[in-house]
Amino acid sequence: MNTATIARALGLTLLLAGASPLALAQSSSARAGHWDASLHVLYEDSKSLGSDNGSSAEVDSSAGWGFGVGYNFDNHWYVDMNFSARNADYTATTTPQPGNPNRPQNFSGTLSTDSFAVNGTYHFFDGALTPFVTAGLGATYVNTDIPSGLPVNVCWYDPWWGYYCGPVVPTKSDTYFSYNAGVGVRWDAPQSLFVRGLVSQQWIDVGGGVGQPSFTQFRIDIGARF
Repeated sequence: MNTATIARALGLTLLLAGASPLALAQSSSARAGHWDASLHVLYEDSKSLGSDNGSSAEVDSSAGWGFGVGYNFDNHWYVDMNFSARNADYTATTTPQPGNPNRPQNFSGTLSTDSFAVNGTYHFFDGALTPFVTAGLGATYVNTDIPSGLPVNVCWYDPWWGYYCGPVVPTKSDTYFSYNAGVGVRWDAPQSLFVRGLVSQQWIDVGGGVGQPSFTQFRIDIGARF
């Protein structure tokens, strides 16, 4: 996320808030010394990925969900832990190694990602309505839906069918270091509810030919102070 993008996003959040910085600064907030718990609705933009020897993938945009809990040290500083999950369809092209006469192969699947992060947030004003910046570190579990072995028999308890056994195909998956940064606006209602809207960028340290791809995410949080 470059400086121009951050500036535009921050300007948009202030515009949507419909208030001047002076009005924001004059309002009051009861954040300080309180815990927060929130549910998240998110939308992640599509992404094109390139890797070794011309292989590539196109990841579709998708919706997801999440939840978080955090603590307001004062009206400015906030630290939280959150979890998010989403499933996105993708198409990919694999290419043979040099000297391999086979042609490139195309396939599709569903990319599942589960992320956990610890974030630090700074609210610019101590009022009930304030823009903020946030950044965090964490881990992201990625399941590519690509078979990594022969089917194996697995048994589990299903909430509808009870104890069940059946064949399951293992898929390529791993957990990677990830980090994020974003901007947004928060409004604390007079009682205990609050709403946050933010746009953020997440980087996942996959390594190899993919490197550290970044994903743009738009998120709405609805929560309560206690």
